[in-house]
Amino acid sequence: MRIQPKKIICAVDFSDFSHLILSYGRALASEFHARLYVCHILSDMVMLSSHGQAYIASNKVAEERLENAKAILGDLVKKHGVDAQIIVSLGHPADEITQIVQEKNIDLVIAATHGGSGIKRFLIGSVTDRLVKTLTCPLLVLHTQKDHPSFPDLFRIPLGRIIVGCDFSQESDLAFEYGLSLAQEFQAELHLVHVIKPAKHIELTTADYMKIQEGDYLGWNQSDLLELQEKTKEEEWERRSSLLSGIERRLSQMVPEESRNWCTPVITLLEGQPYNELIHYAEIKKMDMIVLGVHGHSLLEQFLVGSTTDRVISRAACPVLAVRKLP
Repeated sequence: MRIQPKKIICAVDFSDFSHLILSYGRALASEFHARLYVCHILSDMVMLSSHGQAYIASNKVAEERLENAKAILGDLVKKHGVDAQIIVSLGHPADEITQIVQEKNIDLVIAATHGGSGIKRFLIGSVTDRLVKTLTCPLLVLHTQKDHPSFPDLFRIPLGRIIVGCDFSQESDLAFEYGLSLAQEFQAELHLVHVIKPAKHIELTTADYMKIQEGDYLGWNQSDLLELQEKTKEEEWERRSSLLSGIERRLSQMVPEESRNWCTPVITLLEGQPYNELIHYAEIKKMDMIVLGVHGHSLLEQFLVGSTTDRVISRAACPVLAVRKLP
């Protein structure tokens, strides 16, 4: 199934990195012949009276702010030569963007993250963090690096290597469909990576080995035990090798035959913590995009243990496309 977004929205905040978001939006809209929207959300403005009392700015002030933001956004869009519909609204950025996505039936949101971690990130959060949890459409997160080129004169973004994290879940399958579609559109390398969590080696005593084996153990000596231990290790290695071969075959079979005319997938198995391995692989292989599925964990679970997608988004150097399986 080839996925082609028809409506793409760029969420900009007038930071120095808005040009990066617009560059990706323009390039993707051009490649997929999609309609492009550019939005900016103004937060509610709290003012202080002469007595120090807080109050919400008047409607007139709000309207002036909206008109000013529209003018700035219009100039920004014109400067980049982008053909887009401008949307400016007032409210919480993540909530407003989510509502716009639903009203306009948006297929892809492009935003940037400014980083942040630890207790500060938990207390104040970020628009990107919230969008990952609330959006029903894919979210492309760009990372605000000062030395990142903006590609102002190009309608094609550098997208030569794409990595898809595959754990064989429904969310992972959807991420693969997006990764395959992007690879086809941009004639990019497609890397399918599965990360195996490290197995814990358990040392067994002589009595433990005797319990799991059949036979008469009278008259056993040390060499008999060592031989049994070696045999057990060989059996474990054979089972592990068989498992790894099966995973490799399954990853390879995910790519349809008709796609192999233009796409030769790179199959890779890694061992360790998924988010660490994916980020490291993306760095050493110079990936241009990571595509991951968003799993439906509760807020409490995400706070206590986090998720692979959340951690990759916050730490990866390259863009991350997060996709969610619709209920």
